Amino acid sequence: SDAAEDIATAAEVVDLLLSMTRAASENNRRNIILDPYPTVVDPDDPNELALNPKDKDFDKVGVVMKQIMSMKQMVMLSPGDIKKTLDQKNKLCYPLLQWIISSNRSYIVKLPKERRLTFMKTPFQYLLLSSPPAKEATFRDAKEKFGSTFAFHGSSVENWHSIIRQGLIVASGTNKQVNGAAYGKGIYLSPNAGTSFGYSRMYGGCKPPKNS
Repeated sequence: SDAAEDIATAAEVVDLLLSMTRAASENNRRNIILDPYPTVVDPDDPNELALNPKDKDFDKVGVVMKQIMSMKQMVMLSPGDIKKTLDQKNKLCYPLLQWIISSNRSYIVKLPKERRLTFMKTPFQYLLLSSPPAKEATFRDAKEKFGSTFAFHGSSVENWHSIIRQGLIVASGTNKQVNGAAYGKGIYLSPNAGTSFGYSRMYGGCKPPKNS
């Protein structure tokens, strides 16, 4: 679908996707965490890739990302003017925005107030579904038999560009590992949100609030 149409119907979700990619592109580990790298066709030559995963130019992505307007500015414009304005800034702004939206294969919606977790103390809560139907059915069968519980995973915003497109991976022992592996290789989760907040760096290294 057209990026301008997505902004008109789901601006907050598009803003979330943009924030994740922007954080990854500006991070000093971008050559590792900007994964997947964008695939963008050159608007002036449909036979050429202006951004090519086989010839990664991270500085170029960073420059284009900086020229994409904020969502606050974009929602003030009509769908036609969004593209026109972005094209004036850089011919790759709009195609890169399109790629950011279309490369996300997860289903993401903002949770209505009645479905939010109140102890998270933020209105910015989203439902993300990324499992294929067969895997989801297996989970639901297991949930019927054994029950389920909430578990939290904390990761810095720059990592989520990759996570929502490729899922959580076992980074232990790879160049994507940032934290230790006290209990061996695996994907670490906690029943305590406060524990996971620390790994999200959302408090700049400070401890989360006592009632989190």
